[in-house]
Amino acid sequence: MKTKKRPIFQPVQTEEQRKKLTRNIIITAVVLVIAVVACYFAMPKNKDLSQSDIFDEDEVKAMAEQAIEYINEENFDGLKAMAVEDMASIMNKERMDEAKARISEDWGKFKSISDITAGEITQRGVTAAVVYVTAEYENTDICYTFAFDEDMKLASLGMQ
Repeated sequence: MKTKKRPIFQPVQTEEQRKKLTRNIIITAVVLVIAVVACYFAMPKNKDLSQSDIFDEDEVKAMAEQAIEYINEENFDGLKAMAVEDMASIMNKERMDEAKARISEDWGKFKSISDITAGEITQRGVTAAVVYVTAEYENTDICYTFAFDEDMKLASLGMQ
């Protein structure tokens, strides 16, 4: 005896099933739109610092150069003064020596800044000026990353 094959997708048969399907499609569409908007809001938006309404490009670059000068002079009080409260607590000789040693044991004397690039990043409603600096030392080149908040306080420092 042959069994009748059932179609994989059965068309909606009643008015109630049609309404339920329409409602589920609308709910899914709304959830997808909300997810897309949330992703867009969470993604960082970058622009050149020269187009910024908040930051002055020359001032930001000067602050980055000042921070490098403080690092080279081991002037941790100067670094603390320019940093946000959370960063100030870790701006000390032990932590900086630890960070420097991860890159190289002997940097040598500071020679010059070979490249400096700045931009503005806005993410989740927070805007920061980010500066990438390549500094030449006798034995190595160090790439610094600085982030300054809207009050021109050092909010982040990275070294590679």
